[in-house]
Amino acid sequence: MSTETPRKSSGRDTTIHFLRYGLPVFTVMAAIFAVSQMSASTISDSSAADSATSVFGGFTDEIAHFAEYFVLSALVMRWILAVNVPSGTGELDPAMLRSAGQKATLLAVLYAISDETHQWFIDGRSAQLLDLLIDGVGAMMGTAVYLSVFQAWRLQRNKGDGSQ
Repeated sequence: MSTETPRKSSGRDTTIHFLRYGLPVFTVMAAIFAVSQMSASTISDSSAADSATSVFGGFTDEIAHFAEYFVLSALVMRWILAVNVPSGTGELDPAMLRSAGQKATLLAVLYAISDETHQWFIDGRSAQLLDLLIDGVGAMMGTAVYLSVFQAWRLQRNKGDGSQ
């Protein structure tokens, strides 16, 4: 039994941790909210919408929904893993990784539901089930890709540490 007391993080450490991991999550959420706040006529009149349509064709809205929630869930996953995974080497608990992925996806999907509900009250906008499904697929893919990259990075880092 260890007599060492765990080191408590200082307020400065907590602030830096939030700025590094939490702030990007809330920034993406604020950006999604800001775009949802725009009326349909404002979006269709913007030059950004014209540029995106010329690149992506008629799938601009679907790609935007997918990308928003892909990024959001990946950032949430990053934050969860920053809290739950020790910085040292060692095996990762598959149950913890699965739970983290489920939490990240669930949070992103719940935010997507609130976003679609919010759009219901905006002039010229409506809640679309297809948009919600695309948001959910984007969230699942963002979580899966982040987890895959995270595990590959960790394996590579551990391999480099062992060869020295």
